[in-house]
Amino acid sequence: MHKLLLAVSSAALAMAAVPAAATIQIFITPGAVQPAENIQFQGQAPTGNNAFGVTNQTGRKVTFVGSEPLATPSQGQARVEAADGGLSQLSFGLDTGFGFKEVEFNIFGTGATATQTVLNFTDQFGTVFSRTVDINNGQNFFSARALDTQFITNVSFTLNGDVRDARQFRLGGVGPTIIDPGGGAVPEPASWAMMMAGFGLIGATMRRRKALPTAAS
Repeated sequence: MHKLLLAVSSAALAMAAVPAAATIQIFITPGAVQPAENIQFQGQAPTGNNAFGVTNQTGRKVTFVGSEPLATPSQGQARVEAADGGLSQLSFGLDTGFGFKEVEFNIFGTGATATQTVLNFTDQFGTVFSRTVDINNGQNFFSARALDTQFITNVSFTLNGDVRDARQFRLGGVGPTIIDPGGGAVPEPASWAMMMAGFGLIGATMRRRKALPTAAS
């Protein structure tokens, strides 16, 4: 009986540690998602390969990281370019512990030497969803949506050449990701229920064993 109870408890704990299957949809047409917030630059100058924006409703800091020094020529809706005029790689995300459900941005390809880009969207469990798409010599809107309990925590793209800049960044569903202090995923409700049932079974058995009369010697 003790071994059975231990197995039930171990199985419940193991299930609780497993995150739900991640799902992030990727779109390559404008308007596929309608994120609620703009990312804007409000005066904080880029520092080397980093540039900093803020969401215009929730006030969350957004950090952009390039493979070379970045420039932010406009102080309104975010526009990011390389200091040398040719942007080839960029990633962005919120502070640790925060993510978003939707994202849209425009890789502005006017005068581009790039013909393709690899898009990467990372969720709070570290799973990366990728897609390789063509770049037109003009506007290229890309977007993604995280389903169910998933959040997007980082977005990146790598081009096979240069583009003028990236712009019109929008986020939706900004909020804390479901991560516990130990770095693991917080269990789904069904996993919690199984874990609690296992502990309850152990407790009930222990109480019953204590109530049994001691056999006479």
